[in-house]
Amino acid sequence: MKRFSEQKALAAILYLANQTGKIDMYALLKALYYADKYHFQQWGRTITGDTYHRLPFGPVPSKMYDMLKSVRGDGLWSRDLSDSLGFADHTTVIPKAKADLNRLSQTDIEKLDQSFMERGQKNFDQLCEEAHEDAAFKRSQAGKMTEDDFTEDDPVLLEHLKESRENERYVQDWRFLPPQDKEAVC
Repeated sequence: MKRFSEQKALAAILYLANQTGKIDMYALLKALYYADKYHFQQWGRTITGDTYHRLPFGPVPSKMYDMLKSVRGDGLWSRDLSDSLGFADHTTVIPKAKADLNRLSQTDIEKLDQSFMERGQKNFDQLCEEAHEDAAFKRSQAGKMTEDDFTEDDPVLLEHLKESRENERYVQDWRFLPPQDKEAVC
């Protein structure tokens, strides 16, 4: 998955939290998961670039979860986000700012809206059951979920991943060439 962007993740969190003025943290994390998954399946990239982990209550975006826990006071994050987010109680996220829509593409917003409409108002039990029936979650092994899990064996997405990985290897190899060799390659 692409690299994590704190600014884009915060924009996605605030976008969803501002839909109703408050949102249950579990519902927020699940809405973010499905938005990232849907965007990956349609466009070949996630919205936030977060890393997902397979946990007992379903998939969890690790960095966004850390961001939220830090605001709540029981986690660590490199920067104070309390000017943007707060908590009404231990599980209810309150937005204190509007989302920076310049950080989100139109396709990002479409998938965030889709995911919120499908699960933004579901309760914990409904979301947990849905998460455990999710094909990518079922496919994943204990620990970190991968892009391969998100493909759900879609041949087009699998080919896209293969080409992306080959391109990334080429870029990495190119970075370590001496300057005169880089010029020869171009």
